[in-house]
Amino acid sequence: MYNICVFSTKFSYRWIKKCENLQFDNIKLHILMYDNLTHLEELFIENIKNMDGYIFSAQIPYLHIQRNFKEHLPEIPCTYFDISVQDFYYKLAEIHYKYPDFSIKHSMIDFLYKENNYLNLKEIIPPEDFPYTLGESIESFGHPNPYELIYEAHAKLWEEKRIRFSLTRLSSLYTFFEDEHITPILVHPTIDSMKTTILELVHGIELEDLTNNQVVAGYLEFSVSHHDPSEIEYRQIALYKSILDFNRQRGTSLITSRNAIHYELITNYSEFLTITNNQEICSLAEFLKENLTFKVKIGWGIGKTLQDARIQAEKASTYCTGSLTESYILTKDNELLGPLDGHSSISINYSDNDKLEEIAKDTNISILHLQKIYGIIYKLKISALTAEELSIHLSVTVRTASRILKRLEDCGYASSTNVVTQGKGRPQKLYELKF
Repeated sequence: MYNICVFSTKFSYRWIKKCENLQFDNIKLHILMYDNLTHLEELFIENIKNMDGYIFSAQIPYLHIQRNFKEHLPEIPCTYFDISVQDFYYKLAEIHYKYPDFSIKHSMIDFLYKENNYLNLKEIIPPEDFPYTLGESIESFGHPNPYELIYEAHAKLWEEKRIRFSLTRLSSLYTFFEDEHITPILVHPTIDSMKTTILELVHGIELEDLTNNQVVAGYLEFSVSHHDPSEIEYRQIALYKSILDFNRQRGTSLITSRNAIHYELITNYSEFLTITNNQEICSLAEFLKENLTFKVKIGWGIGKTLQDARIQAEKASTYCTGSLTESYILTKDNELLGPLDGHSSISINYSDNDKLEEIAKDTNISILHLQKIYGIIYKLKISALTAEELSIHLSVTVRTASRILKRLEDCGYASSTNVVTQGKGRPQKLYELKF
């Protein structure tokens, strides 16, 4: 059962209450009334732990919460009841029937903006007959004093006798005009539109739940001479203890199983994002660096099944070619991410390797090195680098990096020029890569 909170003012409740007649198998609606935006904030915070999603009666309360509670928005899905194109033209037909002298040219419509494509009105009405609007963007509703802003925009046009009709989403607007004998025309979503909004919100929650609960596998491997059983046993115990310590200190619940020289981890996607700081920095890798004296390769795999995730995780671990503990991810779409150190992470498509495999065959250079080089030039948006720069990115010696670049040059995949360096010493070679 999904608990959905619907926020409404006493003015909006006249049409919001129609939601109470909607029947859903797995949705329970909770309509909460607020007096002002400060009261709305209080209700939002009070109910954030109890609700699966929020729906606001219109743009103003939605944008107000977005602006003032950015840190909470990732925790709970939010949306608002909007006017659909069908709602709008249904209302226009009703207005034409009620007011035979209605002129859209002499109207202010405060809910038309570029984000809703002006409800397709620009495709029908020529510019000279287009109605007045609040602004070009929905952000106008996010003004610190939105109610006064909307009232003043309508009032100014009435005072200048440029409009005879005010169409609004603001349910309380008529109270501002009580002394002026002006009655704005309230336009609100139909019951069908509200039902669609509710179902779309719940569908989004279901998709998020499905994503957060998908299985992620981790593959941790340490290297050691197979002729030293005591060292293997020591490293097995030390790594296992460090994983347990990580779980205890970070509050994670990684399921761990041991093999000969590697460990397998199982977790869900939500916890995986926490451990990897949204796939940017692997906190487990940083923890192991601090607590172990030997290198550990960490591969994370995401797949449609647990077996797929395990295969992806083992593949990802093979990219850990540096001298220190590293972490890489291989997604279910075969996208490689890493190393997860927060600043030098590369992202390449693991499947799109035809050209790199061709280069590997021609040059006899490891496909792993070529994929990393490709990721570096793609991420950093560069096409040339020195052997010293490449050695840093590949975690290899400068001599090894020079040998790789020289081989690429010999086979026509790079060209070099001498670059004068500061101080004494021979000029460095800058290699232009031709991938």
